[in-house]
Amino acid sequence: MKYSLIIFSLLISSSLYASEAAEPAVAATDTEAEAESEALTGEDIFTTYCADACHQAPDRSRLKPKQWRVVLNTMQTRMKSAGRPQLTEDQTKRLLEYLSKDD
Repeated sequence: MKYSLIIFSLLISSSLYASEAAEPAVAATDTEAEAESEALTGEDIFTTYCADACHQAPDRSRLKPKQWRVVLNTMQTRMKSAGRPQLTEDQTKRLLEYLSKDD
C-alpha cells in the first residue's frame, strides 16, 4: 500500500505540472468564488478541484481515510506551489468525508 501511495503521488504531481502550462481560466471575484465553493458537496469538490482541474480522479475506495488525509495535505501543498487556490478548511472537511464514506 505504501508503494501505491507513492506511485499515486508521483502520477498526480506529473499531471499537476503538465497542466501548469495550460492558460488559466478567468477567475470570478473572490466573493462569488467563495459563495460558489461553499455550496459544493464533497463529490463536487472532488470532481471540480481534482478530476477536472489536474488529473484523472482515482477510485476513492483505493485508500483509507488516514491515507486520504495525507494525499489531501500533499495536494494542498502542490496547489499552493503551483499558484492555484487551496481548498478552505470546510471544503477539505467535506472532501475528506466524501472520500471516506462507504457506498
